[in-house]
Formats: sequence, structure tokens, C-alpha cells
Amino acid sequence: MADRLAAHAAALLVEWYGARTGRDYAFTSSIEGAVPAFVAEAGDSRIAFAVAQLWEAADDPASELARARMEERLDAGSVHGPFMLWTPPRASLPSAEPEASDFVQRVQRAAAPLRDGGRAEVEFPVPIQLGKLRDEGGYASVTGGLGRWWTLITERVNGTFQVNSARMRRAPQSAEARERLFERIGQASQGLNTGDAVEIDATEAWTLQRLAHVPPGATGFAIAMAPPKTDPADGTLLRRLVRKRLKDASAAVAGIDADVTGVALVAIYEYAEHENIGSFVKSLDPSLYAPFQLVAAIADGEVRPIFQPR
Repeated sequence: MADRLAAHAAALLVEWYGARTGRDYAFTSSIEGAVPAFVAEAGDSRIAFAVAQLWEAADDPASELARARMEERLDAGSVHGPFMLWTPPRASLPSAEPEASDFVQRVQRAAAPLRDGGRAEVEFPVPIQLGKLRDEGGYASVTGGLGRWWTLITERVNGTFQVNSARMRRAPQSAEARERLFERIGQASQGLNTGDAVEIDATEAWTLQRLAHVPPGATGFAIAMAPPKTDPADGTLLRRLVRKRLKDASAAVAGIDADVTGVALVAIYEYAEHENIGSFVKSLDPSLYAPFQLVAAIADGEVRPIFQPR
């Protein structure tokens, strides 16, 4: 049986493809391998596809062991899957207590109300440091997870400030939730003198989803996590991995009789809309993706087609 993460990702792809075609596909088989393959059928329609991760898990055995142990702890809780938890880039899982138990409780609490196909965010507390550098200017230098919104934070301060949000790997996806945080930062800045600093309580948010289709094999929690050292902005690394995974996926589905042959490339990004896997695929020799009618990226719980059948 294929590994749990690959099987859960396969279930996401089958759900997406079934919704696109208006058919209810069911898994009929899976094939183990460096890149596992899956077969699903709906009536006389048959699809076969491989699932490949765009990171090298073997480069960080400790991270992989922590992931497997946390999946076991989540499975042992009162809420049962199938669920997928998506960690943001550079994130790691807690192993010490009481952090590990708190992590399990937060994930289980967020999972409990989800119905098939449902999606939520698991919130974890993180501190943000705000320091005032000088009275002049109207600028906020923002590092960490809030860095992409530095202009919105700058609009709320008078003076020059440093905002350190390095502990926040992924801000809430809700624009309203982020706006409330930016307002709190602006309000906190008003009471600071030059040289003062203050810590603001905030939360980072990880995506959690309950699958609508049961994956082949284990149906508990699957954690999608790349080694913390993996940088999704490293174009050289991603291009090399995409090339290798397409070759392995082609071999994995070779010889399988199917109406549609495909590959799903699982990647870790803060938000699905920021993935750029398609640009790497399309920059390669077309013979690498020619065997597939369907090529898709799966990131942050969303299937994003790169090539798809007409």
C-alpha cells in the first residue's frame, strides 16, 4: 500500500477530477514505488496517476520521524479522519511537552466540526515583536510571515518601526483576520517612544481539511510537511525535483491501461495561489510531461491543474 501522504493526496485529486467530470470515481488499486501510482474508476472511465512530493524527505530523517509520530498521536485522539494537515514552509512539529500535547489538542479541536470536504485553519499562538526606531518617517520594516503585507502595516504607523514576525510561518488566510492584526500593531505603535519595544500576541494558521473521498489504505491524519530547510523559493531545487519526479511518475504509470494518465505534484507553499509549479513544468523538455494528459500541483489543500484533458 502506498504511503499515507501520497494516498491522501490521491484522494484529493480524485475528488477534484470527479467534480470536474461529473463522475463518482472510486479507487480500484494502488502500486507502491518511489513514486506511487493509483487507479480509480467510474463506470467505464478509468484514470491512472502518480503522486510525487516536491521535497526530499530522506534529507531530514529526524523531521520525517517527527511527522510519523505526530500522525500516530493524532490518530489516537477522539477525532478520526481522513484528514490532511498542511504545514507551512520551514515549519517543524513539536516533540517536547507540553507543546506536543497542545498541538494535538488544537488540531483535534479544529478537526471535530469538519464534514466531508470541509476545510479549516488550526491556530497556534506566536509572538510578534514591534520596536520603534525613530520618530521621523512613516515606515515599517517587516520580517517573517507578515513581510508580504509591509505596506498595509506601514499605513498604520507614524514613525519608523521594525516588526519581527519570524515566528509566524503562515498568517491567517482571511484578509479580515489579518486586518484586525494590522490594526492591533498600529494601535500598539502609538504608545511607543524611540527605542521602546513591545511583544504582541498573534496566531499563525495551518490548513486542515477533511477529505470527501476515502484514500486507499489508512484513513487517519496525514501531515504534508517538507523538511524545514526546504525553500519553495529555490527555483534551482524545484526545477530539479520537478524534472526527476516527472521521469519517475512516467515510469510508475507506464503500462497501466487508462483513459486518462496523470501526475500530481505535492508542494509546500504558504497559500495555494502562490505556488508556481506550472512554470517549472512548462520550462522543461516537453517529452517529460508528454506521457500525461493531466498534470496538477497540490498545495495548501488545493488541486491546481497545469495541464488537463479537454
